[in-house]
Amino acid sequence: MTRTAAKACIACRERKRKCDRFIPSCSLCYRLGRRCQYEPRIRLPSQDIRAPGGPTISLPSRIAAPSTNPLSSPRLFDHGSLIRPTVNIMITEKLKQSVGDISGVRNAATRYFSSIHVWFPILSELSYYERLTRAFENPCAEYSLLSLTLLLITTTPPVTETLDSFTSLYILVKSSIAIVEAANINSLEIVQSRLLVSLFEFGHGMPAAFISIAATVRAAVAIRLNETIKTPCIDVSADCSKLEEGLRVWWGIVMLDRNYTLERGEGPCATQDLGTPRHLPRDGSIWDQKILSSAAPLSLSTPSNVRVGPFARQAQVSHVLDILMMQLRDPKANDTLDKEESDQIARTLTAFSLLLPEETPQPWPRYCGAIGMCYSALMTLHESRQDPSLPIELGDSYFPGSLASSLTRMNSISRRFNYKIEQVDIEAISPFPPRSLYKAASIQYRIWKQTGDRKWLQSSDAMKLMLTHFSKRWMNAAKLLDILEEDRRTYKTHIPSQSASYLL
Repeated sequence: MTRTAAKACIACRERKRKCDRFIPSCSLCYRLGRRCQYEPRIRLPSQDIRAPGGPTISLPSRIAAPSTNPLSSPRLFDHGSLIRPTVNIMITEKLKQSVGDISGVRNAATRYFSSIHVWFPILSELSYYERLTRAFENPCAEYSLLSLTLLLITTTPPVTETLDSFTSLYILVKSSIAIVEAANINSLEIVQSRLLVSLFEFGHGMPAAFISIAATVRAAVAIRLNETIKTPCIDVSADCSKLEEGLRVWWGIVMLDRNYTLERGEGPCATQDLGTPRHLPRDGSIWDQKILSSAAPLSLSTPSNVRVGPFARQAQVSHVLDILMMQLRDPKANDTLDKEESDQIARTLTAFSLLLPEETPQPWPRYCGAIGMCYSALMTLHESRQDPSLPIELGDSYFPGSLASSLTRMNSISRRFNYKIEQVDIEAISPFPPRSLYKAASIQYRIWKQTGDRKWLQSSDAMKLMLTHFSKRWMNAAKLLDILEEDRRTYKTHIPSQSASYLL
């Protein structure tokens, strides 16, 4: 006698086809030569209770007395394998609907590895491409979700059309994350996907970034990613390459978290007290090919005169950001920094700001993130220690750590960037610099308002133009640009007649 399942197979239900429910394979799957899968029958154990003077009544165990462990979950969700096949197919179908075929997946990956990956290398290019050709043959929720996030992060906001398609893709990816989370699926690939979505939200000024970054941190801690960073790997095995990938992912989370917290201006970092890596990520061009040196990786305190990779430089700058924010959060600081501490942080940031543009003839986009974080920290530092009643406190204009000197260097960078804009890959630029450009331009508009000196206006307009270029890629830059435009209109009506060009 032929055995039959209680419900239609997964493939027939997904395609809404009639299924004869034969075991081990329905007739349709057998005829098409595809794998036939049924959801396993789940029998919940019962609990017998006896009413006083009455018969025994069986109740489902889900309403039994709670477990002694408050974090325990219902048995149905203790084993993700029960619904894993369905989720694999579901997320892969979403990917197929978004890109069409394998060539669409490959095109999205090519754009990602030639843009975002240049300055934010948290994903192994070689490992990703090794699995690409089998993406639809062997559905995998983690790989399909990661591929969807590569498509999302490389999508630029439309210039003339509405944001409908742009928003739809974002909602599709967010719903996919919710599905894998409900299925109790979590891995390094899921954390990478969450991180890229958080970066997308940060770059486009979405309030959801606040929650997403914290959720990404929790997902990383759940797979103990913050613990694997404690011991550096010094062999050349594939396992070591995977550990290095985990280190880079944790560094990416830390960088984004610190930069977001600095921009937000309040609250501690989500990664606070969860561990800062003591070692820098290795050179990306070597790691991408799964070739690792047996030498120990460089420490976080490696001096600036020792050449390291762009991602490692970004890690070092983010560490200085953390020191700055810890000082600002110190209750003894009273919203201002101690001069000695402030000067030390300024010297460190200034050293990086002088070094980064010179480490490569084309710092954009490779050092884009590090430069952005560096000047965001410098602007925050100078705001924290200047007299709030004044637009600027120049101090010694020739001192490299002074605000005037920092603004001069930013003016030089913005003019060089604008002049060579045809050589810059806009799709590859980082979302980290816009805040520093906005802050610096706003400060200089205030100086222009009080002094009437047009060189401040010219410098701020150069930064405004650079911010305009960034707005073509990241909507957060467009939002800051709108605020800056309003500031400029406001200050234009309050310009004094006297000039103060002697200030510089």
